[in-house]
Parts: sequence; C-alpha cells; structure tokens
Amino acid sequence: MSNIDLEKFDGQCVRITDDRGDVFDGICTYNSDDYNEHEYGEFEDSLELAYMIFYRSQIKDVQSLEDHTGPYGKFLDPYGKMEELAVEDGIDSIEDMLFCDYNEHVMRMLRCLEKHMQDGEFPYLSETVGVLTELIDYTDDEEIKKEAQRLVDVYKT
Repeated sequence: MSNIDLEKFDGQCVRITDDRGDVFDGICTYNSDDYNEHEYGEFEDSLELAYMIFYRSQIKDVQSLEDHTGPYGKFLDPYGKMEELAVEDGIDSIEDMLFCDYNEHVMRMLRCLEKHMQDGEFPYLSETVGVLTELIDYTDDEEIKKEAQRLVDVYKT
C-alpha cells in the first residue's frame, strides 16, 4: 500500500485488510516512520489499532468507516478479529484492550468477552473478572461500567 496517505486516517474508524487477507476494524492512530523507528525499531509508517500495529508493507487495503452508522456506531459488527485475537493471546492482551484509549474498543472487547466467558472452558475467567473489576473502578464511562459490572455479577467465582 505504498501510494496511499496513511496519515489521513489518523483518529478515524477504519477497516484494514492485511497482507494475509485478515480484516480488522478499529479507531486508528497514525505512527510516522520516525516514531516507529524510535519506539519499535522499524523505520516504516503504520496505523495502530488498540494494541496492534499495521506497518505500511502489511496493509493491503484501508477504508474509512467514518460515514457508517448502525447498531454498533461506526463499526459494522459487535466485535471482530482484533478482539478474538486478544482472547486467544491471553489475559495481557485482554487487559490491553479493556484499558485502551477508545471506549468503542472497550465495548467491543466486552461483547467478545461475554461470548467467550459463556464457554465453560474459558481459561482466563477469574483473571478476566479481576480485570473487569479494575475497569469498573477506572472508567468514567457509565455504559462500560454497567456492562463490566453485569459480566462480573454473572461470572464472579
């Protein structure tokens, strides 16, 4: 994706298709090549969604979802690939998603967690309940507090 101006997507809700064909939705932050070299040792610009970084060479396509409105705001689905990967990656990635800068990402993670916590074999249940309890104390967003509290009440062991 060498020709596109990635910086124009800074702060927007986007859909990124990576070089493997996987699709990720999220609110992105643009990182310059200088910033990435300093922070990550990679001299290539990128778009960052929550805890994931997509370098220019990894991006096959990027579309703005800013004009979309639906039951999940600018997002097309209740949660997506990024949230599923966070669950697969474990409690540290789950925590990263729950404490990211964008409330929309937190709500998507809560919806994803609800699905997985219903599974009797969810390996991080007690740790997740602990992180949700921290989130309730941390956030000022009433919708997030309410949803996190509901999950804690249902799955507290």
